[in-house]
Amino acid sequence: MYISKMSDNSWHGILKVQEEAYTGIPPEELNVLKSKWKASPETCFVFKSTDEEIMGYLLSHSWNSNVPPKLFEEIPPKITGDILYLHDLAVLNKARGLGVGKQLSNKLIETAKRLKFKRILLVAVQESGRYWSNLGFREIHNVPICTSYGTSAKLMSLDF
Repeated sequence: MYISKMSDNSWHGILKVQEEAYTGIPPEELNVLKSKWKASPETCFVFKSTDEEIMGYLLSHSWNSNVPPKLFEEIPPKITGDILYLHDLAVLNKARGLGVGKQLSNKLIETAKRLKFKRILLVAVQESGRYWSNLGFREIHNVPICTSYGTSAKLMSLDF
């Protein structure tokens, strides 16, 4: 099993993972997901099994505000900033417990530091705040989050 950058050939597998992983919020459309990847392909990864099945993926992109982008909307293709926004991390059910999410998260943190981002920002959904806290992320209060993320969503940050 290994991590690689996303490619045009990754999308069928990514959509399969997304459909299975998100039960609390509706999945985003392909054009919206691709806008994140096109904005920052060097910070988007897939985790593949030895037979090339996509077991998980991570989408992130440069951002310029502590207010996270809205779900279900494309982002501008050349957005820049010193924040790396983790848009999405999802893993197939059969890959849970194998460390796929942690390996993708560590790859993102390593990449963010190498590219000199000052922080990683994310919105924890579906009660995932504890997972992110265990990786060093801290909740940010008093910053508006779009209601499309769900009622239990938490804005979180890892500063460097």
